[in-house]
Amino acid sequence: MKKLVYIGIIALFFTSCNYFHTSDERNIEATVNAFATKYFNWHFEEALPYCTPESEIWLRYAASQVHQADIDSLRAQTEGASADIDNINFADNDSIAQVGITVHNYLRMDTIGNACRKINEAKFLLDMRRRSGHWKVRMASLLRSED
Repeated sequence: MKKLVYIGIIALFFTSCNYFHTSDERNIEATVNAFATKYFNWHFEEALPYCTPESEIWLRYAASQVHQADIDSLRAQTEGASADIDNINFADNDSIAQVGITVHNYLRMDTIGNACRKINEAKFLLDMRRRSGHWKVRMASLLRSED
């Protein structure tokens, strides 16, 4: 009888762990999709709710680097940027995750004085933090592609 109880407890433990990771993955996916759409289409202020408070400085910095030539290029695009989630990797403590994304059809800022340039596809890693029960993107710098 004790053996069946132990098996039942272990099964319940693994089921609940799987549930929490599935729930976390859904929350992370929703946050990443919303953030990436805003960020890579240069709606930096609208990306703020999806970021940790300390990330705000980087979004404000990115917004301050936009020039008229960049705005003209953005307006000339027929299709906005989009992103696909490639993978989600959780750290051991379950309050940190890293998400790999592929971004399509976005404008990459160039050096000061030069207009942005269109990138068909690039890969990025997003650091995620769970804060007050919500997953947020944590930026320690401007996002850079892996390639």
